[in-house]
Amino acid sequence: MRNLLIITQKVDKNDQLLGFFIDWISRFAQKFDKVTVLCLEKGEFNLPPNVKIISLGKDRRVGKLKQFFTFYFLLFTLCKNYDAVFVHMNPIWVVLGGFWWRMTKKKVFFWYTSGGVTAKLKLAEKFADIIFTASKESFRLPSKKVIVTGHGIDTDLFRPTIEVKPQLLRFNLNILSIGRISPVKNYEVLIDAVKILKNRGIDVLVTMIGEAPLKKDKNYEESLKFKVKSLKLEDNFNFIGKVNHKNLPAYYQSHDLFIHLSKTGSLDKTVLEAIACEMKVLSSNDASKSFLPQNLIFNDKNSEELANKIMIFKDLEPSSSLREYVIQNHNLDNLINKIAKIINE
Repeated sequence: MRNLLIITQKVDKNDQLLGFFIDWISRFAQKFDKVTVLCLEKGEFNLPPNVKIISLGKDRRVGKLKQFFTFYFLLFTLCKNYDAVFVHMNPIWVVLGGFWWRMTKKKVFFWYTSGGVTAKLKLAEKFADIIFTASKESFRLPSKKVIVTGHGIDTDLFRPTIEVKPQLLRFNLNILSIGRISPVKNYEVLIDAVKILKNRGIDVLVTMIGEAPLKKDKNYEESLKFKVKSLKLEDNFNFIGKVNHKNLPAYYQSHDLFIHLSKTGSLDKTVLEAIACEMKVLSSNDASKSFLPQNLIFNDKNSEELANKIMIFKDLEPSSSLREYVIQNHNLDNLINKIAKIINE
């Protein structure tokens, strides 16, 4: 076993988008003697004693310039405390630390799942020794360094049967959508589909879980709410905001249908979480086409097609075989075992 340095954006069990990474760190701690985690910000966590969390100060409102210098200071001072580096998602850390890690002969392992290809990602690919990704659609830069591992879903947490469920209004059809509120999530199509369903006499409620992290995303969220209001759908949409990652299974389990409209092209873990809870899903995502039956896929610009598919599938039973697919191909324990084995080699 070796010592591992992990670099990630946030360590906080209460964060909806990144709360899951606590479980990654816990499992890495079982595979390495010592784990040091550098993060932009930290919140609440409960981790094994061989894990040390160091924040660069965003949680204390430290400026970006000071965060930059702190990052390099820690790379130098912690150099003897780690043998390899695992960077989660953000390519800028691979770029900033790349030369130093080359000089000190530290191998760099990079996890990335997004459909976009940026200049920073191209530079990060040069410095990384191995790149892990969830699906072939999740890393679209050609590279011999890429290893497709699947996602890491805690299938003990995301499971079909739970005791506590959120209280819902008495609607005949309860639809769920989870993810950050951003233009790339394509929520307008869902709003138009609900209008079509309402005109057909379908009693439907959509629960929207997620926050708008950036100013442009907040503007987008306001435009969605305005569209909902202009179509007289205020009673049909419930914008919940951020939900603790550990509380998400209750929402998956208590709703009838999960709708996924992301245009990123990469494999979205929310679809896999919904399937792990044996929830019915409909998706327009490119990566979903590789494992979902064709009848569960719809055109991301066609609200009429989405409405028609909702009508077809709303009363059908979910397939337990899809949960087995997640267990076999996207199980968290299997993922960490794969990554840790490669790093330790």
